[in-house]
Amino acid sequence: MNELAIALNKTLSSTVVLDCLSDYGKRIYVPKGIIVQGAEAKKKADKRFNATVGIATSEPGQAMYLDSTRKSFSDSLDISEIYPYAPMGGVAALRDAWKSEMIKKNPDLASKRFSNPIVTSGLTTAITLASSLFLNPGDALVMPEMYWENYNLIFTERFEAKLVTFPNFNDKGGFNTKAMKKALDSIKEQKITILLNFPNNPTGYSPTRAEANAIVRILTDKAEEGHKVIVITDDAYFGLFYENSIFKQSLFAKLCDAHQNLLAIKTDGATKEELAWGFRTAFITYGSKGLTEVQLGALEQKTLGLVRSSLSSCSTPSQNIILKAMSDKHHDKEKKAALMILKDRYLTLKAELLKHSDSSDLSPLPFNSGYFMSFWTRCNAEDLRQKLLDELATGVICLDEHHIRLAYSSVRQEDLGVLIDNLYKAASLL
Repeated sequence: MNELAIALNKTLSSTVVLDCLSDYGKRIYVPKGIIVQGAEAKKKADKRFNATVGIATSEPGQAMYLDSTRKSFSDSLDISEIYPYAPMGGVAALRDAWKSEMIKKNPDLASKRFSNPIVTSGLTTAITLASSLFLNPGDALVMPEMYWENYNLIFTERFEAKLVTFPNFNDKGGFNTKAMKKALDSIKEQKITILLNFPNNPTGYSPTRAEANAIVRILTDKAEEGHKVIVITDDAYFGLFYENSIFKQSLFAKLCDAHQNLLAIKTDGATKEELAWGFRTAFITYGSKGLTEVQLGALEQKTLGLVRSSLSSCSTPSQNIILKAMSDKHHDKEKKAALMILKDRYLTLKAELLKHSDSSDLSPLPFNSGYFMSFWTRCNAEDLRQKLLDELATGVICLDEHHIRLAYSSVRQEDLGVLIDNLYKAASLL
């Protein structure tokens, strides 16, 4: 094992992090090669003779560029904010700004210690990198049984994890905390890994305050029993909350200092929070009770090693555009306006569904947030999807034999009534 990896592991000794690292996670490190040496040269030699970084320059410290690409960017972006490579962990100012926004959106974080967010290329990459650190082939991974289909490619195919799922909902239509506990109790190994995605894709459900407290209590109890618990929160749709009963912070805010045997990993991004899907800018953040700044730094170094070995670094202009947008005086007002549009669609959808409440062909699953809702179908879900496409020019997603997903986020409010009518009409004919 490389001596740099050994040193990082030594720093992390006697923590939940080292106890839970995968074999690969124990071996990973940031080499003191081109990137590290180039960063040092940027500080000390950039205005003189910096012969370290593999970019072309027109003058010391300024990247060479083509006018044909420059003209596509606003003059508000400087050359240095477009063309050079971004640091491995992301643009420093954006990382700081995102951390400040996390605290603003999650007041429970204000007095807690947690890592600086690390920039990745989208939520998929954030989840994949976190999994690289902590999942070995055959490890159990607990999650609700209705989940984003990409999890299969990430966890089952890539990392060869053993998925242990539980029903999303109880008989009362709430989050099934009892089933979650049963799934956790079924894991006999010392290490337990669970992934929670709220608002959930595909159901569009977020836990209430009472349910969030119950989830935290169950996970903390497992840690108190001596298990080493890894909790990954997929917060892709964070902030899209439409009901007052919802717990409107990330579970990370409660879990990041819940217990010394519990490591919380927050994955989130600008994708939905900043309406910047194609920018592919997301973040990984860590927290655990008792971890020092030095230990959090060691965990960050391991993550940077993963970034270096896969992405090298993320898009420079995407990061700087997001950073400038977050500091714009109209930013918060624009986000609130966008949220209200989505909330109005949610409320309209709820009203339209009530018109079909006596139908036995489709049964809406509980939803209160995010982009989506799902239906149980009496008929075959793929047959329904094809009928909607062929006869009513209506597209939905088939999840399995008896469930479909509807993304009302992408349908105008005035069209939702026709959309729902089409769904029930097609289902009644099968």
